[in-house]
Amino acid sequence: MRRGFIFDHTLCVNCKACSAACVLENGFNIKPRLIVTYNSEVSAALPLSNLSIACNHCEVPACMNGCPSSAYIRDSSSGAVIMDDKKCIGCKYCIWNCPYEAPIYDPANRVIGKCHLCYTRLEWDMAPACADGCPTGALSYGIIDYFDTSNKPPWFPEKDLNPAVRFSGRSIDVPLRIVPHTLFKRIMNVTNQGKKSNGSEWSLVLFSFLTVISVSIIASSLIKGVMPDKVLFILLSLLPGMFSIFHLGKWSRAWRAVVNVKSSLLSREIILFIIYILISCYSIIYEIPWLMVSSSFTGFLLLITIDSVYIYSVRTSRVLLHSGQTFLTSLLIVSFLSDSIIPFLFIAVIKIVLSVNSVVRNHGNRNTSVLRYVRIVFLIVAGASFVTGVSYPEPSVIALFIAGELIDRILFYFDFEPHGLIVLMNNHLTAIKNEKERD
Repeated sequence: MRRGFIFDHTLCVNCKACSAACVLENGFNIKPRLIVTYNSEVSAALPLSNLSIACNHCEVPACMNGCPSSAYIRDSSSGAVIMDDKKCIGCKYCIWNCPYEAPIYDPANRVIGKCHLCYTRLEWDMAPACADGCPTGALSYGIIDYFDTSNKPPWFPEKDLNPAVRFSGRSIDVPLRIVPHTLFKRIMNVTNQGKKSNGSEWSLVLFSFLTVISVSIIASSLIKGVMPDKVLFILLSLLPGMFSIFHLGKWSRAWRAVVNVKSSLLSREIILFIIYILISCYSIIYEIPWLMVSSSFTGFLLLITIDSVYIYSVRTSRVLLHSGQTFLTSLLIVSFLSDSIIPFLFIAVIKIVLSVNSVVRNHGNRNTSVLRYVRIVFLIVAGASFVTGVSYPEPSVIALFIAGELIDRILFYFDFEPHGLIVLMNNHLTAIKNEKERD
């Protein structure tokens, strides 16, 4: 029989006793238990609903499978998914992958922290501290095999992870009213604790884009039958690895990034990057043309893996059909540098269509709207110069073209938003609100 958390939203009054009990019991610097307040019908006529949630210790944990350093382990007796902070490299990839906002970055220790189910208490037949501390009985811990899985909120993510949590109260039930209710505002209050923003990840931007440039140079040189400048190529190939380390919380543990190659796409990306660097630099230093073929193939495989790392976390059209993907960008740059006009036109049209779609989809977003238009203009101007031969191959045209592709990669990170519980809930409630306004 499987055990897990049992939650009844009709009894939760958002007293946060569960969160306090968790922190006090374990001495956390973070707050692993998230309390989300919402109004299921976006109506002031109804009381607020609350959801207390932490790690659900899934049967198929995305955090564990994606972790490159194998910092996650499962306790065989309780089924708890536990983070070993002595193995964590602070890459935050588990934060991207978990739809329940469970892994939380601890800036003081520069590692990930999360709920570990108080597994040592379970060994003594005691409930987790959060369930013990709930004064209303809204949160409990026990056998979950017999609960109706349809009681979960309509926006509650699953992702085929089979989380160990069940909801005893039906989603349509009106929650417990707090008296006197006039002391509490009827608002949709959502915490930003689990926000997964990547707009500031400049180390990842530089790592991915410089890797694209490196692969593009060696592939285009192979097509043209020339050797690239050794110093420039080696510099462009080694810099991405240096920049990627700045993304980690624990630089000294960077070697652990290749430990979980069996299931982590991020581990495979790092291993492919190392193999690519070794083969490509050797082929350029010793000028071995046939080895450049192997390095080009490995490089493109690396770029596909880089794209797959982000697709695995999101799996939405915003990432699947984004013009800033590394593989597509590299194909465009290779055709540009190798003077291949027909392939360039074909790929450029695809990227322009995707970029225009991005402009339409993000209409009203003042933070990136100018960049999106600038990116399209740069590609059209540089592309026209390349196709017509006017001012090409002057350095200014090449610089304009590369700048446009860099902007496209930056926009990719602005658009990359892993969908966690809070984002899914807000999207669902916004859709209800918009539908009511139309009616």
